[in-house]
Amino acid sequence: MSGRMLAEVEVFGPRSCQVQPHADEERSVSSVSRSATSGGADRVVEEFTLKGGDEPPAAVQSVSSNADHVFAYDQRHIFQLSRAAGQGCVCERIEAAGCVVQEFSADTESIVVTFLVDDVPTLREIVDDLQSEGETVKLRRLLEDTSTETDRPVVLDRAKLTGRQREVLTRAHEMGYFEHPRDATAGDVADALDISTSTFTEHLAAAQRKLLDDLLDSR
Repeated sequence: MSGRMLAEVEVFGPRSCQVQPHADEERSVSSVSRSATSGGADRVVEEFTLKGGDEPPAAVQSVSSNADHVFAYDQRHIFQLSRAAGQGCVCERIEAAGCVVQEFSADTESIVVTFLVDDVPTLREIVDDLQSEGETVKLRRLLEDTSTETDRPVVLDRAKLTGRQREVLTRAHEMGYFEHPRDATAGDVADALDISTSTFTEHLAAAQRKLLDDLLDSR
């Protein structure tokens, strides 16, 4: 591949994000924006939107929350928090690589970020760096700029997958595991397959790695 690409990456169990912990079983984070404060480059203000649920989120009333509830409309609640810069969160790591986070969403398990990246080597560096920030990192989508590239299909060799790996991928897809927010958790899919959650994640990771080898090595 060559030219700019749109990448969508999911980071499970992010360690440094202060926004993702505000998601709960009823509400997901649908957007986030950030800016430096007037106090200098060592502080960052983040505003994020919690979407879903019929009642106001508990964080509105929680005195332990580090976020202030600043606005509400159409079952959406906007919060604002101030934090120290340079904490190594997902967005800061992507920005350090010269990319801009265009979209952000989060649920209780993971963060999904979308950004433009110049080339595959840079994308690999970003994914490798994000491995130290989360428990698992998954490339969900990769789109090439069709305004500058002719049609060059990527061939994914399904024969590389074992029968069990194909079964795991198929069931996870059918149950909505790859949706965001998810329609099913890893435990739900594992139960449907009558295997342990750890076995499910191992098969899934192996299958994704084989398919991504084809995708990222394509030119």
